[in-house]
Formats: sequence, C-alpha cells, structure tokens
Amino acid sequence: MLATEAGDTPTVQANTPIRPWTRLSPAAQAEVAQRYASGETSTALAEDFRVAKSTILRILRENSVVVRRQPLTTEQMKQAVMLYESGRSLSQVAKEMSVNQETMRVAIIKAGVELRPPTQSKI
Repeated sequence: MLATEAGDTPTVQANTPIRPWTRLSPAAQAEVAQRYASGETSTALAEDFRVAKSTILRILRENSVVVRRQPLTTEQMKQAVMLYESGRSLSQVAKEMSVNQETMRVAIIKAGVELRPPTQSKI
C-alpha cells in the first residue's frame, strides 16, 4: 500500500492498485439492473456496489436497460458555459465534451446562459 519512512511523504508503491478491481457476480448485476429500473441512480448504485459509475452504466447497457439521461457535473457545466461564452457553437461544445447537442443545449439554458441565434448554413 503506502510506503513511508520517518518524516517522508507517503508514496504509492508501483504494484499497488489505487482501487481494487471488483467484479460483480451475475446475481449482483441482475440486482443492479432491477434497482436501477426501480428508480435508483447509477451514482448511488456505484457507491453501494463499490464500483465505478461507468461499470454500472456498462452493466445496464449489457442487460438492455434503458439508461436515463446523465446530467453534466458542476465542473462540466462550468467548462461548457466557458466554451460557449468564448464563442464556440453548441455543436462544437457538445462534440468537445462528448455529449449530445440537445443535452448541451438544455445544460446551457439551465445554467442561465442566453443562447445565440443559430447560424445559417451557406449553400
């Protein structure tokens, strides 16, 4: 785990995993799908099962569970607003942040930013 010597700052040893890998059994995966379908959030399930949120989302998709919209984090919202206000289009911001354009539009409006009129294509 952590290697220290008197007065030294702790350092992580090279072979020590930062987070232990947790594989969920088929029964646990079925429970994840059932609880999510019952309304629990992917974040809460990740905490309960001690796995990454991406693991929960993967399990849900593999079990053909429709995944609810994943809102942007506060940090992502700040970055999106900054990029949009710097002059980038919604499409450009959405692409850079790897989200759907409609998700980005809703997030920008929710942040209280006034949308610019859409640009006209040059045909």
